[in-house]
Amino acid sequence: MNKLHERRDSSRIDLTNMNDLFRQCDISASSCSTDLDITILDISAKGMKLRLNCDDDNEKLNLSDEIFIRGCIFNDRIGFLSSQKGVTIWKDNNHIGLKFTPSLDIDECHIREMLKA
Repeated sequence: MNKLHERRDSSRIDLTNMNDLFRQCDISASSCSTDLDITILDISAKGMKLRLNCDDDNEKLNLSDEIFIRGCIFNDRIGFLSSQKGVTIWKDNNHIGLKFTPSLDIDECHIREMLKA
């Protein structure tokens, strides 16, 4: 069974219309001792696409690195991402694909509701 295809089929919520300030987080990666500043580009219950905001961070984060999300700004309703874990599954320059481990325990409708201003 192609798990990548299953993940890609999950409904992703595009966040590009949300102000960058409200979709920034810090993550720590298991392979490096520093936090990385990210901006979330889209999100689903299974993962998210993110942008590394510092060009130097691209070399610090490797495929299959386990990460821990902390320090999300978002709006007050997005606290569910704090303490979430994930793994990097693809990289393209400063864009990263992250698979949540485990998946979020909320569905697309609940995520959309939390993103409302």
